[in-house]
Amino acid sequence: MNSPLPLLLILLLASCGRAPETATSEASNLRLEQQRDYLRIYHGDRPVLNYWLTPQLPAGLPGHYTRSGFLHPVWSPAGAVVTDDFPVGHEHQHGIFTAWTHTTFRDSFVDFWNTQKELATVVHQSVEDLLDTAGYVGFTAALVHRSHAFGVILEEDLTVRVHDRSDVFVWDIRSVQRNVTADTLFLNKHLYGGFGARGSRYWNAADSAFYTDPAEFLTSTGATRDSANHTRPEWTAMYGPLPDGPAGLVVIPHPENFRWPVAVRVHPEMPYFSVSPVVEEGFALAPGQTYESRYRVLVFDGAPQPAQIDALRWEKSLGD
Repeated sequence: MNSPLPLLLILLLASCGRAPETATSEASNLRLEQQRDYLRIYHGDRPVLNYWLTPQLPAGLPGHYTRSGFLHPVWSPAGAVVTDDFPVGHEHQHGIFTAWTHTTFRDSFVDFWNTQKELATVVHQSVEDLLDTAGYVGFTAALVHRSHAFGVILEEDLTVRVHDRSDVFVWDIRSVQRNVTADTLFLNKHLYGGFGARGSRYWNAADSAFYTDPAEFLTSTGATRDSANHTRPEWTAMYGPLPDGPAGLVVIPHPENFRWPVAVRVHPEMPYFSVSPVVEEGFALAPGQTYESRYRVLVFDGAPQPAQIDALRWEKSLGD
């Protein structure tokens, strides 16, 4: 839906460097706060998720790792941070993010995911809309997938909606990517690419300062880390112990997504997975053609509850 005029005024003032503003939803438990660098959504006084508007780069990292337009931190209802960004050993991964890896454009290899290759990146451009209605709040952001050699190849509209639920945080992502060039982009068959989820630094064995235990995985078919890789489940959970208790997240691709149920890349050692339609076969985006995908994310404390996950799938509740 279109944003009410007051929210548009808040956006304009924030973009001009004024003091941070807060918008409270008609669903009174939810509010969206906009700072200069990020958008953050709360349920009551508890943060749910954070989206980065400005380029981020931790001190000491080379400039090619700079990234914006991703979600981190992602919090559980009890306040546990279940994601990581710029993780030790894989600094090109960022919380919840979108990017393609093995692509071909004008007979050249382009990798938007692995920014350390210095070939391409993904960048936030603007906030297009703020969503405020009974039952959820959210936003739509414009991003570009840019090749260093060829310029912008894909424009993306990324919409995030957080539902008014507190026992488990429930939010939806809709990504629409359009080839804005005069040439075809070939998304080649590969191990991963498309949608990425990076888990907590406490699950990252390469991070000696914080690591405690490996992440665990569970899919809708009952597969775990040892057996889930390159299967095609209807949902995938990543979870594990954290300083204040176990927590995790579940990603549920929409049943209308391309090649649903979509294959997942579950890494055998690191805390991340990718929902990727190119695991078994690539595809092409011709000039002007779009690729749309939707995902429901559940963020929980404790261990994943399959009955609860199934009850919150797209076709079961909360609408689409």
